[in-house]
Amino acid sequence: MAQAGDGSWYAYFAAKDKVDDAIAEGKGISFGITGTAQDLLTSNLDDTVYTNATGVVRQSKDLPTTNNNVVGFGASLAEEQWPLIQAFEFAVDGSVTITYSKGGNPQSIALTYLDDPDDYAGLTLDRDSYPPGADVHMTITSMSHNIDPTDEDSWTYETINGTAYYQYFDENGAPSRTTEGRINTDKLNFDDSGSFTIITDPNGKDVLEFTDTNRDQGDASNIGTNIVTILETQPNSGIFKTTDDADNSLIVIADDAKRGFTGTIDFADNPKSVPVRNYPGSLTMDVSGIGGTWNGGETINVTLDDGDLNLNSLVDQDIDITN
Repeated sequence: MAQAGDGSWYAYFAAKDKVDDAIAEGKGISFGITGTAQDLLTSNLDDTVYTNATGVVRQSKDLPTTNNNVVGFGASLAEEQWPLIQAFEFAVDGSVTITYSKGGNPQSIALTYLDDPDDYAGLTLDRDSYPPGADVHMTITSMSHNIDPTDEDSWTYETINGTAYYQYFDENGAPSRTTEGRINTDKLNFDDSGSFTIITDPNGKDVLEFTDTNRDQGDASNIGTNIVTILETQPNSGIFKTTDDADNSLIVIADDAKRGFTGTIDFADNPKSVPVRNYPGSLTMDVSGIGGTWNGGETINVTLDDGDLNLNSLVDQDIDITN
């Protein structure tokens, strides 16, 4: 562990076999430079250590340094080698105990290492049916996609074949990688939670479309056409959305989508139907406050109920009506 300038102690560790799989994949996720704890930390341990791991620990805390070396490590840890990740062998469903021996009063936290990511993956939509032209707000829960505990992770999918790209765009929507960000999720033990596809026109008529938001500002045409970027809501949450800061979604219902037609969003082998619906409308006027006669110049409250005009469930929308 290393003490940062804020006084807290920080350490990053990972399962060695999963890191080895990521490194063997050779692209997309970089864990930095490989070494050993014995060489780097003057330790008797032979555990693997990855230094300069800024690809997966992008917002590490700054450590106090002197002569470009991290205080407390002497010349064994240079400033540019931080952050570092220590890799350990974990037993599936086994316990992992982390203990901080603080002045004779140790503090411990017990973790369980799990190897079944599908049990912690899910997809929800903001409503059961949509009018033409509506935003489709999607939320994905997946701890497998939560790679960096210090920063919001971004995943971009080509949703026809389900090809995944890690950090193709950063959390601000700026281009971050090229096609080298492509990830084979099967090799990283994502299981079904690595799959994400969208069928936009299952009946031969477009139901779902993709639009630009401030979530993906760059050109992604070199990786495909039906592109969706999901961004983690906050660091280490494992919750990802298609909604940007302006409450607009990357996925929308086509303006000319027909009633009764249905698109499909499939995450973690759990498809969700996205049906198009036209809603009945109603207009009511509150006459309770005007007495028996509605006099000229007297106002009354009018309520319009029309689901077809509710195009974004996250936004209060205004309707201009003129005669």
